[in-house]
Parts: sequence; C-alpha cells; structure tokens
Amino acid sequence: MKTINYFIIFLSIGLLALQGFSVAQTCQSCHSTEASLWSVSKHANTQADIASELAANWAGQTPDSVISGSQAEDCISCHSPLSDTTNNGMTETQTMGYYFSTVNGKYTDTTKAINTSSWPNVTCETCHQSDMTTFGVYNSVTKSYDPVKTANDLCGNCHGTVRHPDTDHRIYDAWLLSKHGHKGQDDVAGELAGSHIGETPDQVIAGEDCIGCHAPTSVTLNGGMTEAQALGKFFSTTGGSFSASTAPADTIDYPNVSCIACHNPHQPDAISYFNSSTKSYQVMTNSDSLCGQCHGNLRFPHTDHLSYNINSGTGGENVSNITSMNGIKCVDCHMYNTGIDGSSSAMYKGHTWSVFVKESDGSVDASCTKCHTTMSADSSLALVTKWKNDFQSLDSVAESKVTAAANHLKTSQDSSYYNEALFNMTYAESDESGGIHNHQYSAALLNDAISKADLIVTGIASNKFSKQLTFNLAQNYPNPFNPGTKIDYSIPHQGYVTLKVYDMLGREIATLVNGFKNEGSYSVSFSENMVTKQLSSGIYIYQLKEDKYVQTRKMVLLK
Repeated sequence: MKTINYFIIFLSIGLLALQGFSVAQTCQSCHSTEASLWSVSKHANTQADIASELAANWAGQTPDSVISGSQAEDCISCHSPLSDTTNNGMTETQTMGYYFSTVNGKYTDTTKAINTSSWPNVTCETCHQSDMTTFGVYNSVTKSYDPVKTANDLCGNCHGTVRHPDTDHRIYDAWLLSKHGHKGQDDVAGELAGSHIGETPDQVIAGEDCIGCHAPTSVTLNGGMTEAQALGKFFSTTGGSFSASTAPADTIDYPNVSCIACHNPHQPDAISYFNSSTKSYQVMTNSDSLCGQCHGNLRFPHTDHLSYNINSGTGGENVSNITSMNGIKCVDCHMYNTGIDGSSSAMYKGHTWSVFVKESDGSVDASCTKCHTTMSADSSLALVTKWKNDFQSLDSVAESKVTAAANHLKTSQDSSYYNEALFNMTYAESDESGGIHNHQYSAALLNDAISKADLIVTGIASNKFSKQLTFNLAQNYPNPFNPGTKIDYSIPHQGYVTLKVYDMLGREIATLVNGFKNEGSYSVSFSENMVTKQLSSGIYIYQLKEDKYVQTRKMVLLK
C-alpha cells in the first residue's frame, strides 16, 4: 500500500507538470521557504547554460551526437533529468531536439532555448524520491531513481564522476581528496580517545563541540539528532562514556564536512554555514567568514584552531599586528583555479583546498603564482618548505624556553611575562599551517615568547616586576615623529584597558588597545599607516583609560 501511495504521488506530480504546473509550484504549497530559495538558484535556471554550450561547441552536430556520439556530453542527465518526462515522455535525444533550436536537425551558432515554459530545470524531484524523505538521483536514461548513500554521493552524480566518469565537473572527486572528505572521523576518534576519556557525549559537546565543525550535517540523519546524539552514534563508547579504545562507528553514514555543510542545497549559490546546533543555515557575508567558523573563533570563541585569526595578523599579547597579504582571502590560495580547460585545477574548482594541484601530465600548479608571477610552482614549494622548517625550528626553541621559564617560576616571583610568552607561543601553534598562513606574524609571536621567557630565566623580568607598578602613560618616543612612534604604559592590576588617539577637535583617530590586560608594563606602536586616511602635521592626543584611571598626553606628527 505504501508503494502504491508513493506511485500515486509521483504520478500526480507528473500530471501537474504536464498540465503546466511546475514541480516548484507543487512543492511550494508545503515547502515555501525551500521553494523560494530554489527559484533564484542556479538549479532553477539551467536551460540557458546548455543553449550557450550547444551554440559555442556543438554547431553542426545533431542532438543524437550530443547524447551518444563519440564525444558525447549528456547535458540532460544533469541539467534537467526530468525534462524527458515532459511532452508525454521522450528519449534524451528527443528532449535535446525539443528544448533547443536546430536548423535541418543540427545545432548552429545561433541555437537557443525553446519551449522554456515546460523545461523543469533541476527540480525538487530530481534529488528527492516521491516520498520526499529519501535521497535518490533521477536517471533520465532508465527513467527511475538510482539510490545514493549520502547527500555527498547525490551531489557527486553531477558535480563529480559518480555517474559520468569522463565528465569535466569533478568537485566531488576533489572533495574526496581533501581532509574535508576523509579522515575527519579518525581525527575526532583520536581526540576522544586521547583527551576525553570518561566523558559522555553530552559533556564533550558542552566543552568542545567536535560535531559543529567535523560533521555538522550529521545531526540531520536518523530523522534528526542532537549534536551529542550524533557524537554517540558515530564514535564508540563504553558504558556511555568515551574510553582509550574509542574508535569510529558507522563509517558509511558519517558525512564528514559534506557539500551541504557549506552549500544550502536549496540555495547553493550563497555562501552558507550549516549550524549543527540550530540545524539551520547562516548566510555568510564573505568566504573568509565561512572558513573562520571552524578554522577560527567565529563560532567557537575558545577554539584552538585559529588559522583565520593568524591570517588577520592580530590578537597577540603585546606583539605588533602584521598583515602580510592584505586583501587576500582564504579561497585565493586554497581554491585556486587556473581556468585552463581540461586541467585538474579547473575541473576541481579548488575543492581539494590544496595550494598545489597535480595535473594529469605530472606537472603542478601553485596558487602562489597567481599573485607572484615571477615564481614557479617549484620555487613556491621550496619557499613553503623553508617557512615550515623555519617555523618548526623556532617553535622548538620557544617550547624549550617557555618550559624553562615555567620551571624557574616555581621558585621565583611570578611574572605576567610568562602568561604572555605562553599565550603567544600557543597562539602561533594554533594556526596549524606550520607557519605558512602569516609567516612574519607567526615568527614574531614565537620570537616574543622566546624573548620573554629569557627575561624570566635571567632574572631581568623578576627585577622589573619587583618594583611597585603604577598607572602610567609615558611620553611617546620619538616625539615629534614621522611616520611612527612607540607608546609605553603600565597598569598596577588586571583591568579593561583602552588606549586611543584623537585629533585636537576630539575626533577619534585610532584605537591602539581595547581589552583586558594583566598587571604589567606594555608597549604599543602608532603610525600614520594605522589610520584609514592620511594625517596632517600637527598635535594629536593619546589617552589611556582603566576603570577610574585616566591619563592623557600629546604627541606631534611632523612631516
């Protein structure tokens, strides 16, 4: 009876389509939000793309050549598989002739879309079987549904080689090569077995939400789950708690960081983040904001995955900000596309997220060459390797020095220098690129940690902090200055501190400090380059505030 009901539903929708009702209109009555998003997406406007392709590359060819010739490119199967169910049912070849203009049975350079009112595009029924709860891809050859394991496999039928091995759309294949598409479950299992022994899934989610980034769409499975339930489903427990033997479970259904983690399937053109907590999509203002949800602290403020933050060149404790690639987005390096037709780079469209892409002829493309035109892929790799080695060596020194400082402080006076050294070292390591994303800034963080650790061990820091600190704002040096100057200040206790620069009319020019600071002495830099507009020569005011304390001084910019 259930099968008969589904058949009736499917038949009814088909009849509605034949009568001039689109599937979107049919679905919209119950799924208005999804249908509205779909109606303005690329999935709802596929006929024009095929017409352009036919006019550009298939002039002089017949519809049959397009579908089954020696260089066949079955447009119908992906761009509108249900189109062959219209007009009382057609073959794919007939469909190509019905929906695209020909002259004497052949396409020309003026071929255009025709019969557009009945063209169904990539509709709801393309990906949802008639019960609308089961994924399946409609096969335009067999006129039946092919089952799929996951939403990723569904996408891979047209955006990969799952169905058409010779296609040049290989985003799915690229995704499988990336960390987003594999090994994510092993990484989480290792973390659970190493750092969360004895904790329940609820306790892990409350402290370190693995699901939120490693498999956010897993909460949509089994009819819908909480993040804790998803963690319990995909990772083994003993007595309801994780143990040293915790391992991946149900690996077949585990979605990894799936296509639909970053693409709303009903609005695939928009950059979106699937929030596993709310089970809803958040449209991002830019690609960096999307990456920063998991590779930064945009969703989880206390995460130790901070590539997004390191790349911004801010956030260190008393380390000057450094932006080494101003205006360059994550995707400029990690989703590089040469645009060369037939290249792996073009077919993958950056979805390996690798800076280096190996081509079929054995050559390698490097995203570095897009901006650094004098560099080759080989010289780019050499520089990246050098930076990684330099970072590793510097980090080893920093870890040794900071450990020595910690041991020294067991028998000596405490120093806020240690907290800063530990923070800056840990912050540099949290980038996880091995010092690549912002090499200058990462090196500056580690060098600062080394310097402060040395001050503690040699006793210089202890001597400095043995004196009673006062709330003090020092005169900038040099003064007058051009283009930059240094400002020293000290606070006698932990507090929320601001240090701002104003012009003589009281207009704020720049904010140099804005946050909590431990007791200690600090130094910040100020230069005209930190201001969005050019400053003129003259007197400027800088003011330090902390609770009830306020101190103001003047400085002179002389050009």
